[in-house]
Amino acid sequence: NNSEPPTTVQTNTVRISPDELKRELEAQGVTVEPHPWLEGCLTLRGTGDLETLEAFQEGHFLVQDAASKLAVLAADPPPGMQGLDACAAPGGKSFSAGIQMQGKGRILSCDIHKGKVRQIQQGARRLGLDLIATQVADAKREQPDWRQTFDLVLCDVPCSGLGIIRKKPDIRWKDPEALAQLPQVQQAILDNVSGYVRAGGVLLYSTCTVLRRENEDVMHRFLEAHPEFVLEKFVLPGSMGAVPEGYITLWPHLHGTDGFFIAKMRKRHD
Repeated sequence: NNSEPPTTVQTNTVRISPDELKRELEAQGVTVEPHPWLEGCLTLRGTGDLETLEAFQEGHFLVQDAASKLAVLAADPPPGMQGLDACAAPGGKSFSAGIQMQGKGRILSCDIHKGKVRQIQQGARRLGLDLIATQVADAKREQPDWRQTFDLVLCDVPCSGLGIIRKKPDIRWKDPEALAQLPQVQQAILDNVSGYVRAGGVLLYSTCTVLRRENEDVMHRFLEAHPEFVLEKFVLPGSMGAVPEGYITLWPHLHGTDGFFIAKMRKRHD
């Protein structure tokens, strides 16, 4: 957690290929290497301010840690599906899902703060992802019109952030009492948004923390209260491979990613 994290970017393959992006960035003086095990992603050095790069301004890539990309790979959204990103800001998973869907289908990206929703809108415009719609919404409050509507609901809840201390070292000084209240918020969000998943659809729960009380404990309580959902195995690239349990904790020192938790749950048809 004291190391400097790599700068990882995902190619916007709706607009450009990874090889083309690599050549474009190198022409702009950036040192570029293909990510060692994550297809379509690159690691960058010597970028300066990323937002001043022409490739960024043209929407040819998004900055995203490998862990967030892995969450989308676990969800495996196909082109044409209807998705909801319930706690979307700043929009990385929505963007990654939109790219994986080849720009086809619809993703509703929500956040409780208007300013953050504007940030998602700006990112979607830059990347040319017209399939992304936005709405200000509190993930804890039911939206009756959304019930059983979505093929995929991404639920990346507010958390303690202990998995991203490398990037935000001030997290070390967060108030422990405030952090202790987070599982209640996470449980409320997960319980509510699960109602938006259609029969046969996927609910993906994720956090950027490594605490069991925010991860496995929340997931297990949810499954006990919602027998209509079951964990589903998935496969990730690199050293992770098959995840038969349907959930995994990623660790910086083991996987070279942010600390992260991913759980994939499928809603029964019956």
